[in-house]
Amino acid sequence: MDLRQLPKSLQEKCERELNEQPERVTSDVRAVRDWLEKQPHLQGVKPTDQWLVSFLRGSKSSLERTKEKLDLSYTLRTLVPEIFQNRDPLDPKINAILAKGLYLPLQKCITEDGCRPMFVRFDLRDGPLIPVEDLMKVAFMIVEILIRDDDNFIISGEEVIVDLKNMGIAALSLWTPAMAKKVVTSFEKALPVRLKNIHILNPPPGLETVLNFVKAFMSEKLQRRIFVYGQNLQLFHEQFPQEYLPKEYGGSNGTLQDLTDYWKARVESNRDWFLAEEKARSDESRRPEQPKTTSSLFGVEGSFRKLDVD
Repeated sequence: MDLRQLPKSLQEKCERELNEQPERVTSDVRAVRDWLEKQPHLQGVKPTDQWLVSFLRGSKSSLERTKEKLDLSYTLRTLVPEIFQNRDPLDPKINAILAKGLYLPLQKCITEDGCRPMFVRFDLRDGPLIPVEDLMKVAFMIVEILIRDDDNFIISGEEVIVDLKNMGIAALSLWTPAMAKKVVTSFEKALPVRLKNIHILNPPPGLETVLNFVKAFMSEKLQRRIFVYGQNLQLFHEQFPQEYLPKEYGGSNGTLQDLTDYWKARVESNRDWFLAEEKARSDESRRPEQPKTTSSLFGVEGSFRKLDVD
């Protein structure tokens, strides 16, 4: 197998927290690949060994949980096309979002084996509002690069800092229960993502309404990891050291423009990979049991209105 070698601290954390046994990795990957090859509806799926190891680690080395996550991940690529299909980085809509730098993994982790910090900002003052599904499409594209390439992200998880300073009521109201459920399901059940904490800065009026209905689709464990701060950020800095924030926020973890330029170029450089991944999704007409549908996964859709935010 062609796998990246982990630093000692990450390897120890992987064994301690994710139940990985180095002597079993090869056989576990082979077992998952053998299972995939026997699934009629997943014949277009040909993941690398490193991708399978990421899912194993994100499932705490449980073969059954790994299979469930993989199956759901490739199923959502079929059933949620507004997020998981047509992901050409050079598409004008996608490229414009990348240029805004709304979802930015930061350069440095707090410790060698620490979480990957994510800086999310919804600065939507210029131009028309961006559809939520397009914002989420770009976010998940970056997440998939991290799943493939970033061992801190997979093993230690991510710590998300969200600045809502320039997000108004109109943007908040674009969220619907249907979209919220799709996004939460994708993060919690279909990807090998360990979400450690979400820090929300500068909450706008109406956020509590949106947050309450989004939480309804989350596990209690994840709900407990969401922290909302007002204008005084002292409490936030007690939880997340300021020096690891971008320079514009008093830290030394890259400037927002440098981070934006880096991630725009990095996503664009993976264009061929994203185009090839279009084929890596389920064919529900060939699923041995009852085919999955948006209704069976998310409930009946079409009756949801935009959220009414006061």
